Amino acid sequence: MTASFDGLLLIQLGTPASASPAAVGKYLLEFLGDPHTLGNPPFFWKPLLRFGIVPLRSRSSAAKYRAMLDISHSSEMPLLTNTVAFAKGVAEKIGPRMKVAFAFQYGTGPSVSEALGAFAEQGLKNLCVIPLYPQRSSATSGAAIALVRKAAENFPDINLHFVDGFARSDAWARNVADSIYGKWNEKDDIVLSWHGLPESRILAGDPYKTDCEASAALIEKHLNTKVISCYQSRFGFAKWIGPSTLDVLHDLGSRQRNVVLAAPAFTADNLETLYEIDTELKNEFLRAGGGTFVRVPCLNADPRWIRDFADFIVPRSSGAE
Repeated sequence: MTASFDGLLLIQLGTPASASPAAVGKYLLEFLGDPHTLGNPPFFWKPLLRFGIVPLRSRSSAAKYRAMLDISHSSEMPLLTNTVAFAKGVAEKIGPRMKVAFAFQYGTGPSVSEALGAFAEQGLKNLCVIPLYPQRSSATSGAAIALVRKAAENFPDINLHFVDGFARSDAWARNVADSIYGKWNEKDDIVLSWHGLPESRILAGDPYKTDCEASAALIEKHLNTKVISCYQSRFGFAKWIGPSTLDVLHDLGSRQRNVVLAAPAFTADNLETLYEIDTELKNEFLRAGGGTFVRVPCLNADPRWIRDFADFIVPRSSGAE
């Protein structure tokens, strides 16, 4: 006999509560202070982070967040806006059979502990938890699952079931392909820019790159054309998986190609899409001589994505006896 879920918890990475240096510093301290983010950094990392990196980076990062808000004509962080809209849409699609909530790992609230507490107060005990990362990684979905398990220690009556990634979901890939198709003509090169990871993590067994490759293959199948995969957002001095998005765009720009770029590692637009891609990488492409550059929005709260997420990715029961 299977047990039905009475609650669904959606997890996003998080965002600063505002574009102030203080809020950005808090977010960076939580995000970069999680050992999952950098893969068990050395013992001196936390004091270096608190007293060196965060004070140095919080102002420059805050300036990028302010620029992102200006570009998107928003007074609220787009990741928050899109996550709220997505969760609301999923709740409406699922209906009263399951309570839907969302939480952020870092930065603004609600936190994971707050979300679990709200479920507990309502007497909901059988929860499905879905980190909103299509591709699995110890740095993303693994970190989210660890955080939920730790927070759940304070709520012993709650039973948890995790959906770790949906990179091989045909429903997800179809939605990504459809979003690309609406921006593409056959003369454009399609670029999939995945968030990067240090190569050492992949060599140690992290499934992220394999999931990205599987995702790309599914997207190609739905588009019936080849795509170019690359990786963005490098940090530090270690070797990261490649090719880098910057190098790919320089090459395509030098050949005066037209580009349609999507970032399918993200389900909602954020600093990496709205600033890193839309401003920094686009400008590099154009300076290299590139033609048109179109960035495909993330799926965000697209009604078709909400429908397919609720129908094909959210499980109906835990399978527990």
